Amino acid sequence: MKRYAQVLAVPGVGRTVALGWLVKLPMIATPVVLALQVSVGLGLGLGSAGLVTGAWMIGAMVGSPFLGRAMDRHGLRRVLLLSAAAQGVFWGVAALLPQPALAVGALASGLLLVPGSTVVRLVVSASVPAQHRQTGFALDSVTSQLSYLLGPGIAAVVATQLSPALATRLLGCVLVLATTALALYVPMPPAEEDAKTTATPSAAGGRTLGLLPVLACTFAAGTVSSGFEISLLGVLRSEGEVAWIGLLIAACGAYAVAGGFLFGMLSFPVPPWAPVLLLGLATGPLAFVSDWRILLVAVLPAAMLSAASFAATATEVGRVSDERTRGRTMGLYGSALAGGNALGAPLAGLGSGWTGQPSAGFLIIGAAAAATALAGRLLRPRPAASPTAALTAEVPSHAAQEG
Repeated sequence: MKRYAQVLAVPGVGRTVALGWLVKLPMIATPVVLALQVSVGLGLGLGSAGLVTGAWMIGAMVGSPFLGRAMDRHGLRRVLLLSAAAQGVFWGVAALLPQPALAVGALASGLLLVPGSTVVRLVVSASVPAQHRQTGFALDSVTSQLSYLLGPGIAAVVATQLSPALATRLLGCVLVLATTALALYVPMPPAEEDAKTTATPSAAGGRTLGLLPVLACTFAAGTVSSGFEISLLGVLRSEGEVAWIGLLIAACGAYAVAGGFLFGMLSFPVPPWAPVLLLGLATGPLAFVSDWRILLVAVLPAAMLSAASFAATATEVGRVSDERTRGRTMGLYGSALAGGNALGAPLAGLGSGWTGQPSAGFLIIGAAAAATALAGRLLRPRPAASPTAALTAEVPSHAAQEG
């Protein structure tokens, strides 16, 4: 707990984490609300609902790096206020739109959405001392998992028990108010006048190369995260026990919260490929578990490693970024995560269809994550030798000469 206390003692970090969590809740509930607005509110099929939610996801994935670049150029506060205004316009009229217009609006909303996690990661990267950033990113991962536990469920209850239109308006209100509060109260990263002169082209190139393997690991972790639920559903459907899906998903969320919390207490740095590799190795064997009661316990290692993987990859992205490119790199990180989330469920579903085994999704997404993590381990750039080290290597020491 001491490490978390040290992170939260940094001025502005605790407030940012809390407000970021309020932004995450409606954001994570958005696919559920949009799907119910189309399928229940408009009375259309699941295909139409999938088109609208897919448009929103694509917008969020594509827009993230551009918004990150805008943060670097124009400042975090301005971009957050622009995002709040855009979300207010869309969610204010979403319940009144027909399906084609709703899809276009959802795309625009995603393009101009600043996720709460992106803001938290920016503040942690800029304000928290390097030795405590892993704990700070773990805290962000824990609050994200709590959002997954609460957000979709609350939204589904409001939409089904009251009305989808009310759910869309409430979601918009919370999202706009929380984003505006972030814009007004989030601590601005400290300006460094010498940032433009201290970063050399070779250093920038090294950071770019260092970013590619960690983005691949982030994509892989996102693939496992979204493919997990489809794989769980496949197993339960094959057993005729679909009624237990809520319990299994809730258990996975609780395990992930515990895993992220424990990861943040580690006092040593963890390379991003390590938890992603373990995540893949822990996920694959679940394909051979056919009893939901055993599965309830067997998913524990993989679920705990999920939050740890996101914390480790975010920590590495924060390490390789600098003051001039922090928004862009965090935006790229968000795109990689969103891309993995978009691929995971279809990949697990197609894998089950190809093999005829409902649980095969676990094996496919697990193998993909493990292979990606190994590739990231092998392809990570090695630190360049300093001039002093090179001189030492060229000039033998007296001890070596005497030996």
